[in-house]
Amino acid sequence: MSGLSGRHIHVFLFCILSEMKVSDIMVKNPVIVDPNTSCGRIARLMRDHKIGSVILATEGKPVGIVTERDLVHRVMALEKDPDMCYAHQVSSKPVVAVGVHADVEMVVDLMKDYKIRRIVIVDEKDKITGIVTTDDLSKALREMSEELAVKYHIIAQRLRT
Repeated sequence: MSGLSGRHIHVFLFCILSEMKVSDIMVKNPVIVDPNTSCGRIARLMRDHKIGSVILATEGKPVGIVTERDLVHRVMALEKDPDMCYAHQVSSKPVVAVGVHADVEMVVDLMKDYKIRRIVIVDEKDKITGIVTTDDLSKALREMSEELAVKYHIIAQRLRT
């Protein structure tokens, strides 16, 4: 038919993924809180911003991350008062972070190796600049797939004529 197989498409996607930088897909300006922020405040921030995690920082550098799962397992399930427990008590540590120029392939590998769903992005001074989640990766891959499908269709049409 067109000369392009599924294998060619897979190799093409791999090449794009290995050259794509986290800065291309990261959420800039993530919600950052002080380690002494109450869990109740964190839950309200997550609700208001429609997010699943907040990053704990001291002097702009990541020191932990609190996820919805942390709140459920370490606060709600233990029947703690959310306004009387604090981020540093329930956060996941250490934070896995990569530089802003890291490639997406590295982030995928780190998520797989550490069994995590979020990677904090830092600049050259280790200051937080963004976050990449599995949802961000899925969105980027979906967009790439849609773009690739359009290009594939155009190439296939040209090869037929």
